[in-house]
Amino acid sequence: MNTKKPMSSLQKCFYAVSFIVLIAAFVFLGTKNYKIKELSDAEQFSREYRTVSSDNLFQVFDSAEALTFLEKGTGILFLGFPDNKWSSSIAEMLDQVSHEYNYPVNYFNFYDERENRHDNYLGILTEVDEYLNLDDKGRLNLYAPTIIGVVKGDVIYFDDETTFMNQKMEPSDYWTPSQKEKKMLRLRSLFLEMKGK
Repeated sequence: MNTKKPMSSLQKCFYAVSFIVLIAAFVFLGTKNYKIKELSDAEQFSREYRTVSSDNLFQVFDSAEALTFLEKGTGILFLGFPDNKWSSSIAEMLDQVSHEYNYPVNYFNFYDERENRHDNYLGILTEVDEYLNLDDKGRLNLYAPTIIGVVKGDVIYFDDETTFMNQKMEPSDYWTPSQKEKKMLRLRSLFLEMKGK
């Protein structure tokens, strides 16, 4: 009759460590955010903004990436969403200047995050709160379109020129050739500064 030999302390220790490592790996891999992109950022951006070609230099961020960028990054962040008619004009101008300077623009469509008051959205508000106005309920919010220039987590440029416009005014009425040229000069100055950082 075969009797089972008791496990040695070394075997018990090995099994216990293996079990702990497997549990830790399971937890780590289970909480990791696997972001699978079917489209490139440029293609995704041109689908949202049809007047911008798919050879654009936009990098599409989610809320976590946008928050991390504002906390530590250097570059330009465009906040907008395609249903906002003023965002399209800004997207076209940013596209043109980004090609002139061969410098990418980061983009975050914040609409859903704003509606849900997501934690990352609230973190983004904290990063730019000194540039924002309180609404009639005493809350801070982002509005589209907004352009933010950041150097190592410090905001050096904040532009929300067309976030609050007369409802009847169309972007084509506001963006006259002279008005557009003024904006393009400001954007070129921003891109030039960013390229030097």
